[in-house]
Amino acid sequence: MNDDVRSYIYGTIVIFLIGVMAWVGFLYLNACGFTLTCHRGELSIDRTPVPTLISATMPVTQPDMSQEEVTTQELCEVNAQTLIEAWVASGVSESQTFQFTDVNGLTCQTTFEEAKALFDNTQELSSQTIFVGKPVQ
Repeated sequence: MNDDVRSYIYGTIVIFLIGVMAWVGFLYLNACGFTLTCHRGELSIDRTPVPTLISATMPVTQPDMSQEEVTTQELCEVNAQTLIEAWVASGVSESQTFQFTDVNGLTCQTTFEEAKALFDNTQELSSQTIFVGKPVQ
């Protein structure tokens, strides 16, 4: 009698495991077919035929041409120490324009207020080269 119950229990466990494996195999075959790569299991990318971005209808703004862009070619190149010496020698206030000679020998003019923001406090004045002012014509 013990052998009969034991064989029924073992048989039930084996049938259960075979059933679980058959169910997993059935699901895999339905999803992937007979391949191991399972390309059918990947989600397909569906694109909408309706555009999702609204087109811009406002007019394009044109840049203001009245303001001139100043490049370093239009500015005078001068040593910071030479610029301060020229300002002191001119005897004008910080807001008045004064003239100086840049590295290229051009006569330029600027105000000290405009040049003061360009000084680098971490370097010596004699080693600083700044671009400031415009050539006098």
